[in-house]
Amino acid sequence: MNALRLLKYVRSFSDGRVRIRHPALRREDVAATAKEKLSAVDGVGSLEFNTLSGSVLILYDSAQLPKERLMAVGEAWAAYLDAVQAGRPAQVPDC
Repeated sequence: MNALRLLKYVRSFSDGRVRIRHPALRREDVAATAKEKLSAVDGVGSLEFNTLSGSVLILYDSAQLPKERLMAVGEAWAAYLDAVQAGRPAQVPDC
């Protein structure tokens, strides 16, 4: 898996906590969709979106959501957000 797409948007990361910043998250509709879909991922405890800064703070249980799975979900969302930001058609990731 190539995680480079995701890593350029990670602003902080520690076990159980990750902050992502992406310009597409400034859009209310994109943030709402991300909140709905990411809330359903096993192990995600809470999501705090800030559409002014285009960021999301994800608190998760690392015992339920291993880093490999977290990275796979994040990479799928980074690709989606990049497409949205570029105005290209994109399918919402099925997490």
